[in-house]
Amino acid sequence: MKLYNKPTNCVMVGIYVLFIGVLCRPVAAYIEGPWLWMIASGEKVDEDQLAVASRGKFTENLVAEYGVNEGDAAGLLRWTRGRIRPTVDCLFRDWLCNSNNVNDVINKIGLSTDSGINYHAAYALINIVSPRDRKNVAMGVGSDDAVKVWLNGEIVHVNNVNRGTTGIQDLFRVDLKTGSNLLLVKVTDRFGHWGMFFEIYLDKANFTTELPTGTPGISLATQMYEKYSAILQQPEIRERVPAVLGHLQRPEIQALLTPVTIDAVVKNPDLLGTFGVDDEVIQFLKAHPSIRIMFSDPDFQTLLQNPEALSEFAGLITEDSHVKIPKRQRQQPGDVDGNGVVDIQDLVSIASRFGQKGQNPADVNGDKTVDIRDLVLAAALMTAGRAAPSAYAAIGTNPDNLPLQPEDIELWLTQAQRLDLSKPMLQRGVHVLAHLMEMLTPKRTHLLPNYPNPFNPETWIPYQLAEAADVTLTIYAADGRLIRTLALGHQSTGIYQSKSRAAYWDGRNALGEPVASGIYFYTLRVSGEFTATRKMLIRK
Repeated sequence: MKLYNKPTNCVMVGIYVLFIGVLCRPVAAYIEGPWLWMIASGEKVDEDQLAVASRGKFTENLVAEYGVNEGDAAGLLRWTRGRIRPTVDCLFRDWLCNSNNVNDVINKIGLSTDSGINYHAAYALINIVSPRDRKNVAMGVGSDDAVKVWLNGEIVHVNNVNRGTTGIQDLFRVDLKTGSNLLLVKVTDRFGHWGMFFEIYLDKANFTTELPTGTPGISLATQMYEKYSAILQQPEIRERVPAVLGHLQRPEIQALLTPVTIDAVVKNPDLLGTFGVDDEVIQFLKAHPSIRIMFSDPDFQTLLQNPEALSEFAGLITEDSHVKIPKRQRQQPGDVDGNGVVDIQDLVSIASRFGQKGQNPADVNGDKTVDIRDLVLAAALMTAGRAAPSAYAAIGTNPDNLPLQPEDIELWLTQAQRLDLSKPMLQRGVHVLAHLMEMLTPKRTHLLPNYPNPFNPETWIPYQLAEAADVTLTIYAADGRLIRTLALGHQSTGIYQSKSRAAYWDGRNALGEPVASGIYFYTLRVSGEFTATRKMLIRK
């Protein structure tokens, strides 16, 4: 690694009478590299130009988490090493200064011969090696125009601007882990100059940089399978989803698979009928919101538009053994259970450890105390570097399977109000919690089918409440006789579906006597405003 810490030679071109010259400014200690570089058409920082250029082989998130090797192809180009020089050109000595150093390095390493590239995105990848864990490390970036930065697969900075640059403009802070820390910087260019400056505010004895290497055995299909493995391992989903993916591999369907059409299908699965998907599959998708969440993930949408990746993904689902991706040797902050992702189970684990002191995987911010700050930061990390819907994929087909209810999140949000919510990561965490509470809050009050049914001698009767209310369940015989009244009391908003929360009936009447075989009816009454009735069968 080389740190640039010298002024470039100043050159005066032209005649002083015309007051025109190209001058170069002294600059600070910027990271020159070498970096691995790639370019792709498109200037929007919030779009994945890399996925388009590589035809779905890579996505930004895949590269940011697992890296690439020098020479790996992305479409017609290959990832190529190059040093970026911190040069600045000025018109009239210190006036109208800009840097075009990204365009310069792209030309020098052969990714383009155009000295004035416009409407493109450049990707620069480097590995930062730290001898020990470091918290709250300051980094700086300057960009012409917009910029996005990932560290170890997580988005740590975004600035969607149209500007010139002559040096560091944005400051942000990150945590470095012992050993390798993969850094990906994306700089987009709309028109004119194309520049980038990057700095790490540590003494150069405290870190080094090196060219990154990709993790072997990683593809977009394996990444997506691992990301949604908790959902895809469920027997019913494992049985049905490959059939759906089989329909989507057909050439005539591939031509229709765009993010717009996929999002439309997510919102209205009935549209799959126009793709030749049978009604049974459509009803299955309606009943499993976790699958629709997966389809909403932009990286998964990229996979859907690549028949080879789609076929590989379908094959992974039907495998007998769980696919394991060779993760980098690190434990992500907030990943309390160490399964490689920060999810809802981690939030529950952190909450259960509130007040614990000392070394603890639930201590996300490293202050030796587990509290609401750690939980909110972990919530923020659920979406960093990934599409927001993926953060909630762990809810699965039945939110009540998790030890988490809207009232739990409401308590967390109340506690979070004591924090300094001007900090972006805490703001993001509160936003994620609010969104999660919304997803776990039923849109309507509903009485669900009892299970098992038929039964002998006991059954559970699930229901959901859109608002907190007094709840009563009444059981009648087929001839209308009152058999049993279960006064469930005042219940909070939520889904009461698991055996620990659903209404329980032991098959006995009010006197404690077992009832006879036959058909019975159960009626749910909610604060006098909602009533619903279903039937069940006791078979002895």
